[in-house]
Parts: sequence; structure tokens; C-alpha cells
Amino acid sequence: MTNLPIPDPKYSDLEQTAYQLASCTDRLFEQIKQQQMLADIVDRIRSSLDLDTILTVTAREIRQLLNADRVGVFRFTPGTGWDEGEFVAENVDEKFPSAMAEKVSDRCFGSQFSPDYAAGKIQAVADIYHAGLSDCHIQILERFQVRANLVIPVLKGGELWGLLCVHQCSSSRRWQLSEIEFVRKIANYFAFALQQSEQVEQIKSQVALRERLKLKVQETALARQKALVRITTRIRQSLDLAEICQTATDEVRQLLGVDRVTIYRFNADWSGDFLFESVGAEWKPLVGVSPTIEDTHLMETQGGRYANHETFAIGDIYKAGHTDCHVELLEQFQAKAYAIAPIFEEDHLWGLLSAFQNSGSRNWQDDEVQLLAQIGEQLGIALKQAAEQERAIERQKALVRITTRIRQSLDFAEICQTATDEVRQLLGVDRVTIYRFNADWSGDFLFESVGAEWKPLVGVSPTIEDTHLMETQGGRYANHETFAIGDIYKAGHTDCHVELLEQFQAKAYAIAPIFEEDHLWGLLSAFQNSGSRNWQDDEVQLLAQIGEQLGIALKQAGFVQQIKDRATQLKQALEDLQQSQLQLVQSEKMSSLGQLVAGIAHEINNPVNFIHGNLIHVQEYMEDLLSLVNLCKQLSNRSEPDIRAFQQQWEEADADFIIEDLPKTLKSMKVGTDRIRKIVLSLRNFSRLDEADFKAANIHEGIDSTLLILGHRIKSFENRAAIEIIKNYGEIPYIECFPAQLNQVFMNCLANSLDAIEEAIDRQKNSSNDKDNRSFKVWIETRTCGDNYVEVIIRDNGIGIDSTAKDKIFDYFFTTKPVGKGTGLGLAIARKIVVEKHCGELKVNPELERGAEFIIRLPIKLDKPMN
Repeated sequence: MTNLPIPDPKYSDLEQTAYQLASCTDRLFEQIKQQQMLADIVDRIRSSLDLDTILTVTAREIRQLLNADRVGVFRFTPGTGWDEGEFVAENVDEKFPSAMAEKVSDRCFGSQFSPDYAAGKIQAVADIYHAGLSDCHIQILERFQVRANLVIPVLKGGELWGLLCVHQCSSSRRWQLSEIEFVRKIANYFAFALQQSEQVEQIKSQVALRERLKLKVQETALARQKALVRITTRIRQSLDLAEICQTATDEVRQLLGVDRVTIYRFNADWSGDFLFESVGAEWKPLVGVSPTIEDTHLMETQGGRYANHETFAIGDIYKAGHTDCHVELLEQFQAKAYAIAPIFEEDHLWGLLSAFQNSGSRNWQDDEVQLLAQIGEQLGIALKQAAEQERAIERQKALVRITTRIRQSLDFAEICQTATDEVRQLLGVDRVTIYRFNADWSGDFLFESVGAEWKPLVGVSPTIEDTHLMETQGGRYANHETFAIGDIYKAGHTDCHVELLEQFQAKAYAIAPIFEEDHLWGLLSAFQNSGSRNWQDDEVQLLAQIGEQLGIALKQAGFVQQIKDRATQLKQALEDLQQSQLQLVQSEKMSSLGQLVAGIAHEINNPVNFIHGNLIHVQEYMEDLLSLVNLCKQLSNRSEPDIRAFQQQWEEADADFIIEDLPKTLKSMKVGTDRIRKIVLSLRNFSRLDEADFKAANIHEGIDSTLLILGHRIKSFENRAAIEIIKNYGEIPYIECFPAQLNQVFMNCLANSLDAIEEAIDRQKNSSNDKDNRSFKVWIETRTCGDNYVEVIIRDNGIGIDSTAKDKIFDYFFTTKPVGKGTGLGLAIARKIVVEKHCGELKVNPELERGAEFIIRLPIKLDKPMN
């Protein structure tokens, strides 16, 4: 900025005037430039609505125009009484520190300068050290290296908002009036821009608020729509009405943010009960607790406004004009506000969907009540769907029952009667009949199920001569078509046809054909006698399906007759086969019995012969002793010669030997009798004739009894060494079994091992191989397998089993023995007893190199005896 020149006496007046004129011209151009720059700054301030941009532009343009070291915008902190503030914008020469980094607190400023600034006064300080400023104020200015200071107040709406500060830091500066005026104008425009920016911000806030509210409304609507879609989807996917209703109440309560949502069902008298609810934990439940609700208005009006598909919402039950009893009822529900929508099952008012606000009153929105109504409609759809599904399930069950009866029964009459009863009950009709065509296509009713109030047709109605069916040989039914008429008087039937139907007391009917293979056999008919009826497709379809099943029953009945004829032919063949099998089994039994008898005879023969041989000696001993006893009785009064005679007889009888030998003989005879007793006891244990068929038994006793019976085959005879029996009994529990049958298994397996050893002995005798001089043994081992099974292993070192015979060893009638030595039933019967009677296993060990090994695996406990 150019200052006014001081006159110089060395120049002439004309020169000085010309110089002053030039200076005025410069000032004028400078002012024009300032006005143009002011206009540019004001345009930029006006063109921007962003406060940060306005602040930045103002500071930059003023510093450039005034060539100052720093220009800053200082804002007072609201609520501090102008004692504190901070620079919110600045433009500073890079040689000087920024004022943006620190907050400024100057308590003396508020008392010294703020009233003047609030009045719009300007402070222009050429040098801070000669302006009479307070020390604390000077210290603050020194922090920012300020020497000269131009401060213009910024008044926003008449209130002091902040300061526009121009700092000269490098030196003092005398501020020109034009500079001060220029900065003041910018400050005024800046204040206007601040107010304008605040208004814009307010507008933006209002717009943003409206957008948020609009978005919230949209989000709420979207959430409600999603909830409606979820409930609708659940209804379509689920067949469980209870699950659907519980889902609906949970979704509505969460979506509307209410305290309780209930589903209420009307009874026949228009009282009602809460069936489902979703309720907050702080509120008492109603379902299963609240008694039946008897709302007199709803009961008298049969649903009131809800029967007309209306909804109802009350924001405050105490301001709604309700009767005292109605308010009292709502208070029992803890409700202070409520909204209700009806639930219809087709055209019948089924119940109500209610939302309760318990915590206080509520201003219900239209879309909230509308959502309640929409979900009520969906619940009505679910009710209809559930009812239809239940009917479909019942019909399917009936079809399954009839189909099962057809498959299980061979009595066609029983099948037909069952079918008519099931169909009448399922469809809720008055009569169901089965009608059979005759050869001339007339027909008769063979079976029916009819209500007690209607006259019967079977056995009463004469043969039906329907001219249309007779002429067309079954009409449409011959083409597998069904036919349903809801009202016989509106179907266009001929008078004679209507008259015939009236004889059946029918006002509506549905008919399905019954085919015997490809031939139309008859008709399955359902009659509604009480009035007209709108037949459903699934009802007619069910009739057709049962007609098909009756056709299967007809075919099955024909097969049954063929089977009966064939059975008569097979009966004799079966009896012959059974006789042959009986003879074979008897042969096996006789073979086993022969071995058993031979063993018992052999075992009992030795002790019996021993006892029999000793009886002669015992008799002689007893006769001699009795004679001596008699003599002793006579010696009491006898002479010495008689006593010598007695002594002679004592010596002749060898009484001393008798006295010594008789106890030994009796002891030997006792051993023989004990032997016989043990054999008999073993025979009893083996046969188990004195015990129940199925019981817990000690299988070790059975094995030992079997070994005792087979003892004659085990011990040595005829230059043959005894067969060694090696028993390794484990600690096994009693098992539930048929003891006698298991003993038969042990007998067959042990006998098979002894047969193999005897054949091996014969081969050893006839062999030229001197190295084969092994002794023969049978190993018997018992052990437990886990907690559920025991195993009995019987192994021998006989001839073994040929690899080709291992797969056939348990086959019936398979044997490697010569004719007369066995029937091939022993091991087969043993396996049958183990597997079928005891649910066990009997197998041969294929890994054994020499001899054979049988493994019998038995369960410790059977759930029940096997037949």
C-alpha cells in the first residue's frame, strides 16, 4: 500500500502538484484493485457452503492482499466467556510457527477487549510493545512472534463468534485505513457466510434426519415384509401347525417390539382360549394358565367386528371407553394397549392374532396393524393347509390300511366290507357300496356301509338294470373314468335315472370303477343322502385308488383259489416228504441211541459183574458166620469138648479170613454201586428229563456227563491205548439254554472227534510208517468272549477234515463215513440247535493242520427262548 508523500521544498509547486496527482492516481488504482479483490473473495465465500473452505480461502486471500506474515481465524470456545479459544484456520509464512497447534487461554482478554469486540470495534496495533497491552496478553502474542496486530471481530447474528487476525511478525507495522476497512468488509462477509453455513448445516441436518427417518421407515417396512415372507415360507414348508403358530408369535413380537403376542381360538360357543404366545420374561404367561375367556360381547355377536374381517387397535385401554369388566379382563392380561387381527379358516372365524403392550400406552401405526392382519391371513392359510394335509394323511392312512388288509387277508368279502367302512368314515358320506356287473351288464349291490338312518340296499334292492350301462357295457367306467355329481337334480339326468337314484335315497354321488385285470368287474360308489355335496378332487381320487386296490383283491382272490387247489395236490407230497424226513431223523436218533446204550451197557456191565461175582462169596461168608453165631449161643452151658468142637469148626470155616475179607468185599461192592449211581446220574444230566426245557445251566456238567457216557470209547481196550481227554475249563457263568439239546451238540461233536481218532488209530496200525506213533488226544476248552458270549472248543488230532469237505460238513445227509456208520445228520442237527435254538455259532477251524477243531459260541443270556 502506498502512503501519502510529504512535500519537498526542493521541488517546484507544479512538480509537487504533478507528484501528488500521480500518487492519488496510484491510490485510486490500488483501491480499485482492493475492491476487485474484495469482490472476488466475497464471490468465493458466497459460492461455497463448506465452512472449512470459507475459512481457508479467507485467510489465504487476505494474507496475499496485505502481504502479512500470518492471517488466522480465531474462534471462541462456547461457554467460556471469551476467555478461551483456538485458531480454526490460518495462512502463515513458512518462516513463522503455526498457531493451529495450541489452544489460547487469556482471562484478562475477556475483561479488557471482549466488550469492545462484541460492540464491533477493531483493534489495530502497530507495535505490541508500545500499545499499552497487558503483560499476559503480550506473552500470548509473543508465543506466535507477533509484533503488529490487526484484529477484526466476527459477529454472527449479533453475537461475538470469533476474531479475524492479521499478524505482522517480522517487524512493526502501521496499518492503513484502507487496509483496516478492507479486512472489516471481509469480516462482515465472513460473518454472513458463517451464518449461511450454519443454516446450510441445519438444513443438511434436517435433510439427513428426514433421510434417516425415511430410511428407518423403509428398514422397518422391509423388516416387516421379510418377517411376513419368513412366516409365509415357514407355512409353505412346514406341516406342523404348532411350529407355524409359535414362529409367527415370536416373529411378530420381535418385529413390533411388543410385550406379548398371542393366538386365541374360538370355541363352539364363541368363548375362547389362548393356544400360543410369545411373551417377555417379565410378564406372566397366559397359555395353559388363563382360564377359558368368556367375552360376552364376542359370544353374543359370534365374533363381533372380527367376523367381518376387521382389525382393531387401542392405544390406551383406559381412554378407549371400554366397560369396566372389559378393562378388568385386559388388566388380567397385563395389557395397557393392544391390536387385534382376525384369523379365518376359509370362511369361518377361527380365532384372533393379538399384540399387547403391557409396559404402557402405544400409538399403533397403520402398517403395524396391517402387518398383523397380513400374518393373520397367512395363519388362516396355514390352518387350511393343515386341515387339508390332515385329511390327506387320514386318507392316505386309510388307503394304506385297506391295502395292508388286502395283502394280509385272503377273504375277499372281509376286504370289501373293510373298504366300504373305511371310505364311509373317511369321506363322511351316508353310504358306500360295491356294485358288481352281471354278464348282461345289469348289476347288484354286494357290499355296503350305511348309516343307521338310511335303508339298506344289499340283499334288499333288486337287480339294477341301468339301460345306459347295459347298452354301453359299462359306459365311461369301462374307460377307467370316475364320475362325481354334487346334486342329482342339477346334473341333467333323465327322469328315470333320477328316479333310480331316489330309490337309493341319494342326492349326490361319486363313482369309481373296479377292474379285474382288464375287465370291468363293478363300481365303488359313495352316496350323500342328506343333501348336495361339493366333491373334492382328492376325494374322488381316493375312491379311484381304493377301486384299484379292490381290483388287486379280486385278482388275489383268484390266486387264492388256485393256491388252494395246488395246496391240495402238494399236501400228499408234503406228507410223504415229512414221513421220509421222520425216518431219516429217527435213523439218526437210533444211531445216537445205539452209541448211548452201548456206552451205558459197557459202563454198567463191569460193576454189575463184579457185584454179581462177589455175591456168592458174601453168601458163603454169611452162612458160615451165622452157623458160628448159633454155636456161640449154645456154648453158654456146654462142656469143654463142645468148646473144642466149636474151635475146630471155626478153623474149618476160616472165620478169621472171613472177618478180614468180608468188609473188603462189601467195600468193593459199594464202589461198584457208586459207579452205577454215577452212570445213572450222568445219564440223567445228559437227558435233563427232570428239568425245565429252558433254564440257566452249567455247561461243564453237560460236557462231563457226555464224556462219562462216552467213556467206553475213551478208555483202552484190545491193545489200544486210552484216548487222553485234556480239559481246560475257564471261569464261565451259567448260560440260558436248552440243556438237553446242548448235551446232544456236545455228544455229536465229541463222537465225531472219537470217530476221527479211531479211524486214525486203524490207519496207524495198518501203516508201514513207524514214525507215526503219536498218542491220540481230545482237547476241550471253555472261555468267555467279552461280557455276552462263551465259547466251547473241541479239538482232536485224528484224521482231520479234507479241504473239499469243509464247506459241506454241516450239510444235511453229508457224511464221509461208510454206509451204516452214520446218516450225515449229526453235525447238521448240532448246528441247527446252536444257531436256531440258541442264536449262537458252530464252525470248524479251517486253519488246523492235523485233526479237527469245532468252535461252539453261545450267548450267555437269551432275550427269550427260540421256538
